[in-house]
Amino acid sequence: MTSTADLGPEPTRGSQRLEPGPSAPQAPGRLVSRVIPLADELDPLDLVGDDGFVWRSAAGTLVGTGVAARVPVGTGQGRIERAAEVVATILEAAEVEDDGSGLGPAAVGALPFHPANPGELVVPSLLLRADPQGRTWAVLTGEGPFDPPPAADLLARLRATTREDARWPAARRLDRDGLEMWRAAVLAALEAIGGGRLDKVVLAREAAVAAEWPFPRAELLRRLQRRPGGSTFLYASDGFVGASPELLVRRQGRVATSRPMAGTVPQGDGASAGAGGLARLTGSPKEAVEHRLVVDAVAEGLAKVSDRVQVGRPEVVRLATVAHLATEITADLTGPLPTALELAGLLHPTPAVGGSPRDAALAAIAALEPFDRGCYAGPVGWVDRAGDGEWAVALRGATLEGRHARLIAGAGIVPGSDPDAEWAETEHKLRAMLEVLFSP
Repeated sequence: MTSTADLGPEPTRGSQRLEPGPSAPQAPGRLVSRVIPLADELDPLDLVGDDGFVWRSAAGTLVGTGVAARVPVGTGQGRIERAAEVVATILEAAEVEDDGSGLGPAAVGALPFHPANPGELVVPSLLLRADPQGRTWAVLTGEGPFDPPPAADLLARLRATTREDARWPAARRLDRDGLEMWRAAVLAALEAIGGGRLDKVVLAREAAVAAEWPFPRAELLRRLQRRPGGSTFLYASDGFVGASPELLVRRQGRVATSRPMAGTVPQGDGASAGAGGLARLTGSPKEAVEHRLVVDAVAEGLAKVSDRVQVGRPEVVRLATVAHLATEITADLTGPLPTALELAGLLHPTPAVGGSPRDAALAAIAALEPFDRGCYAGPVGWVDRAGDGEWAVALRGATLEGRHARLIAGAGIVPGSDPDAEWAETEHKLRAMLEVLFSP
């Protein structure tokens, strides 16, 4: 799916660009959305092209393209919450005509990890949505009234604009150095922790891959989806593609859910190796401390907007290359209800990807990492006009740029961390995407 030409409203180019600041501005134009039921069992992933937004979780699938509105996300503390006000203003004011599905426009995207970097969310002019029962709808959105095409015509045009090129290129890894620099960064972090300036900091490193020709984005998504022991949240925001295991926050009505992960061991090749790793994960004081820091921070964040917060018991989540400790946290939200995007801003970055205390950890990351994380470990997901939505932590991904792919993985540094062991942990995390990129 590479174009929205002749599919409904003309995508807006710039007239809906809003600059969120300390107070949210009013939306200059009113959006109009038309919801069209499509054929059941249609998989929106079959219509994915080289750009736009993709999301798949147990709750459903979203595939968006075109731009009905843009919402820049500024910089500094509260940047996401300010943008959430603008998003809510746009979506709540939209005129929606549907068949009783309850659907409408949504804002989607991936945001940078660091608050010093600006980002952007979009309201797609064409959004395909599928629920877990296989029912599929198209949400067409633009400014002013328009007549949507019949469902059969819309589907035919969508299929005609989808370029199918599943040829997979041979690829090779470019990065081979960096261990000495990594060791120095970890030792500096441990010194800061020992001096009481930090409790934990998550340090990350890069990997680079070059291919014979650009990786086809749609095929990469399909391969990630099929991967055994894969992750829960499949995502793509233009060239940023991945499959994350970690739920930052989900809002359904008055209930918010988060599932932070911290504490990691590699998955062994055999049953005995895997069992040994899991025993180390559940029995290690270091892993327990790292996990507890994250759980406490998320629970405290949700408590600010909730009547009740319930913290579950830690459990082991086994993925393709690593196993993590995870804890589900649920909250009964109190009014005025924060949207899913506001909740993402409240929680990001958790100590699972930043550290603790937050500001000191962000400063350490800026000082010790010799690159910009971009959207790695930032929030990725969507929010609808009711305020419901899902946001994951953007992990296990790659940024596709022409023939090249950039990957990032991190490890939590706490008292007792060993630089070489943490390097090995990041290598196991990188393997989740590397094995897909290098597969025939």
